[in-house]
Amino acid sequence: MIHLIDSAAVLNSEGFSFTNGKDFLTGPLVVDELRDLRSRHMAENALKNGLLRLREPSKESLAKVKGLASEKGFTKLSETDFSLLALALDLKAEEKDFLLITDDFSVQNFCKLLEIKFESVIHGKIGKTISFKKRCTGCGKTFPADYLEKSCPDCSSPIESKKA
Repeated sequence: MIHLIDSAAVLNSEGFSFTNGKDFLTGPLVVDELRDLRSRHMAENALKNGLLRLREPSKESLAKVKGLASEKGFTKLSETDFSLLALALDLKAEEKDFLLITDDFSVQNFCKLLEIKFESVIHGKIGKTISFKKRCTGCGKTFPADYLEKSCPDCSSPIESKKA
């Protein structure tokens, strides 16, 4: 089984280690997030010793993840999150046996949408999938999650993203 790791796997768990016999994979952007000395050193050693592999996601999967995020109103996903989720989509399309390891609730929520198996490190797993919609704070009019305007065309009040 491939362990697809988010930076949280290394940052949030003092007991985490890249052990022999396990297949660890991640994207270059995830490794770039490892800035503290312990996690950076651990990842560099794992890469040097062949315990961790790096892989870029396909452009097709990246576009699909970004499009779905926009459609569903996921505004808190970073470029690193997009990259990791796209890599998960690639593995799923290749019918690989993998588990995404993350404590990021937005990433976990998106994994549920994509039907991707995931585990948390220390914060636990989300219970249910949440989707979002946009709503005017003044008149209450609702808009699609990917609506780009910041103010309501009817009353000019701000538009906020809310759980659907």
